Amino acid sequence: MTQLSVVEEKGSFRLVACDGRFAVVEIRAGQVFGMPDDADGGRDGAADTPDGIASVARWTGEEEARALMRDLSERGDQLARRIW
Repeated sequence: MTQLSVVEEKGSFRLVACDGRFAVVEIRAGQVFGMPDDADGGRDGAADTPDGIASVARWTGEEEARALMRDLSERGDQLARRIW
């Protein structure tokens, strides 16, 4: 089993870490998806387990992953404000 930790969680997004690498994933309906989306908008999902997260994560450095997490969280907050 993959040893990873959830560093931060906001809405459907999680910032995860494993072996000094970081990634942002999105959780929807029990599935986990790597972020950002592929260029064509498609994403393959996996089970919301440590191994599933590891299989879809797009690993990067901490600074880049934290910036992506901030960006996704801000966009989600803005969208929620417009919807409500």
